Amino acid sequence: MGHSRTILGRLILFPFLHGFILLCMSMSTPLESATLSSGNTFGSETDRLALLDLKKRITRDPFHVLGSWNDSIHFCNWVGVTCNPSTKRVLILKLNSHKLVGSLPPSIGNLTHLTGINLRNNSFHGEIPQEIGRLQSLQALNLSQNSLGGKIPTNISHCTQLRVLNLYSNHIIGSIPNQLSSLLNLNILWIDINSLTGAIPAWLGNFSSLHELFLPEHFQGSIPNELGRLTSLEVFSLAANNLYGIIPSSIYNISSIKNFSVAANQLHGELPRNPGINLPNLETFHCGDNKFTGTVPASLLNSSRIQILDFPLMVSLGHSLLKILEACEA
Repeated sequence: MGHSRTILGRLILFPFLHGFILLCMSMSTPLESATLSSGNTFGSETDRLALLDLKKRITRDPFHVLGSWNDSIHFCNWVGVTCNPSTKRVLILKLNSHKLVGSLPPSIGNLTHLTGINLRNNSFHGEIPQEIGRLQSLQALNLSQNSLGGKIPTNISHCTQLRVLNLYSNHIIGSIPNQLSSLLNLNILWIDINSLTGAIPAWLGNFSSLHELFLPEHFQGSIPNELGRLTSLEVFSLAANNLYGIIPSSIYNISSIKNFSVAANQLHGELPRNPGINLPNLETFHCGDNKFTGTVPASLLNSSRIQILDFPLMVSLGHSLLKILEACEA
């Protein structure tokens, strides 16, 4: 049940996130020069070779989207490739949802002007190369819905301009590397539906620009108090983990939260009295399959934005909610 609720929440939020990611990936960057220099010519050749190396690693291309990747046209006109018009350096690599099968070569790190990578919804396998850390202009990395394994590369920590890190639905193992604490510009962190383990790092509380936080399903321990510092957060999803203890009260004061889910854990304690007041933008509130006690906060029932409420069986409906249910049945 907890897992199905997580999927439901993702289906509701995915159109928004998809649009946001595409927006991030279509962002333009300032022109580096009005004319091509010899250095840029060399860089362009480096980019071309890196793209051809990626093509070699793709073993299945049922829609023939890489058919244009040859010397008959300039690589800036290849399908899925967007270049800076002046420097002819690759800015965006967008090959999502083409049923591609293959792996990522280390040479992807040679595309040093990349601001966006979107390979979502394919069948890429193998590990994410450490060389991706060379992409220091990267703002959006979307490798979600593939079959990538291994650990999260620690060298991603060098991509300090990163705003979107989406590794959702792969086979990634290990823990969240502490090196990722350098990604202070992150707006979106999706790393759930993987095989990551460990505890929630307290340093996530330093990501003051974070809007959406989706963590994996195998984390243990308590929820760090530091997460209460994420004052820009709109989506807080820690569902289907092995978390215990109480939810830090500071999290209930993040007024920007729209979607809140801690369902299917081992959390306990009483629910706060006024989440409908302290969280005025709240639309979904999932806390079922936990050990919470007390009554459903009346302020949630009076909130005009609430669409979905999910509570544990141990939580009493309370007089106000019973009155509402009786009125609906009458």
